[in-house]
Amino acid sequence: MKDVYITRIAKFLPNSPVENEKMEEKLGFIDGKASRARRIVLRNNKIKTRYYAIDDDGNLTHNNAQLAAIAVEALCDEEFTVRDIELLSCGTSSPDQILPSHASMVHGFLKNRNLEINSASGACCSGM
Repeated sequence: MKDVYITRIAKFLPNSPVENEKMEEKLGFIDGKASRARRIVLRNNKIKTRYYAIDDDGNLTHNNAQLAAIAVEALCDEEFTVRDIELLSCGTSSPDQILPSHASMVHGFLKNRNLEINSASGACCSGM
């Protein structure tokens, strides 16, 4: 068996960060009221800002596959291009759709050559 290594990592966070105090303005209120549990949850999870793939009017700015494709593109440079990728393995707990698979959709956004893909979706198997 051949040894393999992770040699690069990248991320993509859409739009500007949203502070906790602005979260409900961005996502909307429940029955026009602020959540009673929100402050407790936010205090305990220690998250200060979040990134949402929606604009101020609630319109989608990126779907899940687009977010992944942009992150994959961020891995690449002149020495290692998207066309050098031999296996595209994508995992998500919330795919945009069931079929075609998440990895197929990411591959489509990358406009890459034919290559092996692997797609893991769902809360249990996407973290493997």
